[in-house]
Amino acid sequence: MKVEQIEEILAREELQIAPLWKRFVAFVIDELLISMIIIGIAWEAISQNSQDIEIVLKIVSDYTFSMLGIALVYHWLFVKLYGATIGKMVVRIKVIEVALLDNPSVMQSFLRSLIRLLSIILTYIPFIFILSSKIYQGLHDRIANTIVIEIK
Repeated sequence: MKVEQIEEILAREELQIAPLWKRFVAFVIDELLISMIIIGIAWEAISQNSQDIEIVLKIVSDYTFSMLGIALVYHWLFVKLYGATIGKMVVRIKVIEVALLDNPSVMQSFLRSLIRLLSIILTYIPFIFILSSKIYQGLHDRIANTIVIEIK
């Protein structure tokens, strides 16, 4: 459906597009919630090794796929069931299917969550490489044969 058609539907139904700041705040809230869940799961392993930053970073790296799975399911189920994640509920925005103006279907919710997650993964790839390297080299550092140092 073209943008103009969507704008017509929104005007006819007196609906407003969620402002970017609300989407950003919802994103931050959701990421914090997901992070707290992962920290809760990994807390024992992290607390037993809290003195050794390399071990903590390895633990965080090991839990990356769990975090991605939890994020996928969280967004998928909340958007399907409620049309909104907890973060979206807090700022009073929701996701709707354009043609029906209702919560997205199971497949639409899953597809939306999967594509959202993949786009975030592409953003976080450098950090995953950094956490998996003893000298904290990101993919960009490895390819360019560079490192980041502290200035004294």
